[in-house]
Amino acid sequence: MAPAPTDTKWTNDFNTVRREKLFRSPPKDHTAYPALQEAVRPHIDSFNAVFEKGGYLEQGIKDIGTKIFTEGDHAAYDGTVKNRLHVRIKEYFLDKSMLPPSNKFSTQNREIYPAECRERHSSYRGRLRIRWEVKINDGEWQEYIRDMGFLPLMLKSNRCHLEKMSPDQLVYNKEESEELGGYFIVNGLEKLVRLLVVNKRNYPMAIERGSFENRGDSYTKKGIQIRSVRPDQSSQTNVLHYLKDGNVTFRFSWRKSEYLVPVVMILKALSETNDREIFEGVVGTAGTKGMEEQQFVIDRVEMLLRTFKVFNMQGKAKTRAYLGDKFRVVLGLPGDMPGYEAGTEFLRKIVLPHLGCVDVTEAQDNDKFQMILFMIRKLYAFVQGECAEDNPDAVSNQEMLLGGFLYGTIVKEQLEEFLYMIRTAYTEFGRKDAGGFKKFDDPEFMKWFNARLMPRAQIDIGHKLNYFLSTGNVVSSSGLDLQQTSGFTIIAEKLNFYRFISHFRCVHRGSFFAQLKTTTVRKLLPESWGYLCPVHTPDGSPCGLLNHLAHKCFIAIRPSDTSNVPALLASMGVSGGSHASLSESVSVQLDGRILGFCSPKQALVIHDTLRYWKVDGKNGVPTDLEIGYIPNSNGGQYPGLYMYAHPARMYRPVKYLPLDKLDYVGPFEQPFMSIACTEPEIVSGDSTHVEFDPTNILSIVANMTPFSDFNQSPRNMYQ
Repeated sequence: MAPAPTDTKWTNDFNTVRREKLFRSPPKDHTAYPALQEAVRPHIDSFNAVFEKGGYLEQGIKDIGTKIFTEGDHAAYDGTVKNRLHVRIKEYFLDKSMLPPSNKFSTQNREIYPAECRERHSSYRGRLRIRWEVKINDGEWQEYIRDMGFLPLMLKSNRCHLEKMSPDQLVYNKEESEELGGYFIVNGLEKLVRLLVVNKRNYPMAIERGSFENRGDSYTKKGIQIRSVRPDQSSQTNVLHYLKDGNVTFRFSWRKSEYLVPVVMILKALSETNDREIFEGVVGTAGTKGMEEQQFVIDRVEMLLRTFKVFNMQGKAKTRAYLGDKFRVVLGLPGDMPGYEAGTEFLRKIVLPHLGCVDVTEAQDNDKFQMILFMIRKLYAFVQGECAEDNPDAVSNQEMLLGGFLYGTIVKEQLEEFLYMIRTAYTEFGRKDAGGFKKFDDPEFMKWFNARLMPRAQIDIGHKLNYFLSTGNVVSSSGLDLQQTSGFTIIAEKLNFYRFISHFRCVHRGSFFAQLKTTTVRKLLPESWGYLCPVHTPDGSPCGLLNHLAHKCFIAIRPSDTSNVPALLASMGVSGGSHASLSESVSVQLDGRILGFCSPKQALVIHDTLRYWKVDGKNGVPTDLEIGYIPNSNGGQYPGLYMYAHPARMYRPVKYLPLDKLDYVGPFEQPFMSIACTEPEIVSGDSTHVEFDPTNILSIVANMTPFSDFNQSPRNMYQ
């Protein structure tokens, strides 16, 4: 008779004998403490999501695409059509930790386990190789395999030997029976990439910042900022600046340099449009209610369109070609690439890449066009005082930068850097060689390419990642769209178990904020309820900057399937045209894409209906979809219906009263909901949800504080 499966249910009793038995004879099937495994789940899942089949690194390789290099010195292009060298990465292979082939002594078992790496003070790592291809002009692709070094591996991830081991097998392999994983072993030390707070993705935030005025004499403090995130989890921040004369400028950073472009130029390059369409997109459809009250916006849009006439550009093709000519060198594109193609590449890489960054279609360009119109509209409403500034310190406007995602973006950038190194090596050879630049169509070129050129294009990604994990510093040519370059990793100290588990649940605001003299970023805001623990933050300099996740707070790792949602919204009355007044129509968005407009009253009906379907599991609405309905107000947050199903956002369980079932609530939607704390606090006709337990707001360690409701208040707040 087979033994009974290990019991995973626990009570509030001490269970001393049961725990002693589990320690003496570890289970042979699965862990007895699944809640412990859940605590580190975001770290392991984020690493797995990068390196799994069809994962984020594969998406990143698609985004890198094919690099084209022209013959001769690319910095001194003379205008003639030249031979082209195409290079691209086809796929990657990341192995588990094994003995190198040079080791001939161990023939039976060649696997390296984490315990050995700790004892030998070495790194637990696996070999990374890539399959990459080269072709000259329109010739055949030639395939090569290249070693990219040894990448540190996360314990218990899909590249670790311990991944599916039972507690009994873990003990056999010299690990603890309840080994959690989620960290790396670098030079014998257990290193952890801690969670970092970043701005919410794909949401245009109204920001007022003094530094905006430093861009030029006519710049003001007001702007709209959107952190646009690609499918591979790398991001590009786009900012719209409001100028004193009513004009709007589009700003972006590329390889640590800032560029400013007139926003109308971006609009005209994205879509075959005219001034009337842009005017109605910002102000509202002509003849709709509230048009006479929009004189402030009308004057500025008129100014916007008039000042663009100076460029004397008609149509999408000319505007796109102009942008391409200006940014060809900046983006590292070949000198003989036509301006239109270079402009297309510029729009693909830089302008709202979350709406399309691989094989961008006309429909995706139109989505970008509509989104920029919405951003201009929100900017003018912000300047006019119709809406308030979005608070970047509130959890409702934040998400997490997970360790695995950051790791993946560094690997992606290094892979792209490898392709650029081929061009750098070729240029250096050509400038130094007495014979000048080698011709690509020379029959001997490929032999010279492999024997002489490729040894120069050396890159060890494993070494770079090892440096990143051991120091916590990112060395990046692009800056990875982050506000800091250091302080990403910590040592997972095992002074005691509470200290150890807290490392995996800690969330840092960023080392940039630690130097700020103001205390605004450290404040405990009501939006944090249920997501960040109000108690668990250290005393001293990191107070309020280093927080911990509430024990029932989850982090999304993969995007949810929202393919049914647009059709459902269309059937509920979401249509294309918008009114001039916000009291008549508000936008409906899904993951930063405008699906249409509807009246505020209809937006509330759609919100309630979608929530009911979501909890009931009907019509294919994902259970963790965040449905943020922002009602109209007098100078409050900009109204609309914003839905999110992307990775890296927080969500938590509450009880949905109409169906008496579990519902997941996100921080963006929570401030506009009525959630009762306990059953007696439910207000009939107002409360839609109730907490499962009031202690859900506390972190794992804070929940273990005995008699915390009898403690002196400051002790509770500052521990």
